[in-house]
Amino acid sequence: MTSILQCPVCRELLLLSADGYQCSKNHTFDAARQGYVNFLLAHKKHSKEPGDSPEMIRSRRRFLDLGLYNRVSDNVNEAIAGALRGPETEGAFTILDAGCGEGFYIKRLKEFLLRGLGSRTLDYYGVDISKFAVRQATQRDKTMNWFVASINDLPFAASSFDIVLNIFSPANVAEFSRILKETGSLVIVSPGPRHLNGLREIIYPIAREHAAPDIAEQAGGLLALSTTTRVNYRIELKSSAEVMDLLAMTPYYWNIDLGTKSKVEALDQLATDVDVEIRVFRKTSR
Repeated sequence: MTSILQCPVCRELLLLSADGYQCSKNHTFDAARQGYVNFLLAHKKHSKEPGDSPEMIRSRRRFLDLGLYNRVSDNVNEAIAGALRGPETEGAFTILDAGCGEGFYIKRLKEFLLRGLGSRTLDYYGVDISKFAVRQATQRDKTMNWFVASINDLPFAASSFDIVLNIFSPANVAEFSRILKETGSLVIVSPGPRHLNGLREIIYPIAREHAAPDIAEQAGGLLALSTTTRVNYRIELKSSAEVMDLLAMTPYYWNIDLGTKSKVEALDQLATDVDVEIRVFRKTSR
């Protein structure tokens, strides 16, 4: 099987070695005991431990395991299944979750596609800049390919993936386009206008509606919008612990002061909307 991994140092292809991966120029990357490989070079880190902290990852896992975002996941799975129902291609389908967090979405995607595309081989890859997130992700499914890396410098060769998935995470559209096959699709999941409005109304005096990121502009003609799905429903949080776990999943966790955080922590219940846009982009011929 041809490797789709490329060395983050020299860009040569990486091949499996006894302990991890190695390129023809002898750059080596050993697998951690949990099963992931760290491709984030020390001189490219912007902090000692980039990405979400262990506490934030544990909060995210507890919250997502409540099932309150399963409808988001289900709609993402349907969108990806639709994107894969195009012309047949040779070999396996390859799917990357870029900004995979602790693996909730891609694990559910794998279970869904096994039921719907069981006769087809699918290879799954998850990448996150947080090593703590990737460690948690390996606990969800040890058979997937898990890597610590930046979405701005992905360790993959050009034209490697059928699907690149990006959920509530920073996006590098040019880099995603580079690693997509000519028939590939980018699936972007972003907050809708009223996403978590109940939480935002407590945090901010005036809660403005979210504006969707302009992916088409970022794509610079590399990608064209294919489909858009909006998912909107109400959820009820029933304890302070659930409210704080939700807060820890959001950028607000970093941006609010201690007084506002204490006000959120005092809540023993919260009703809020989940409002999400799922957009599928296809590569364009240039």
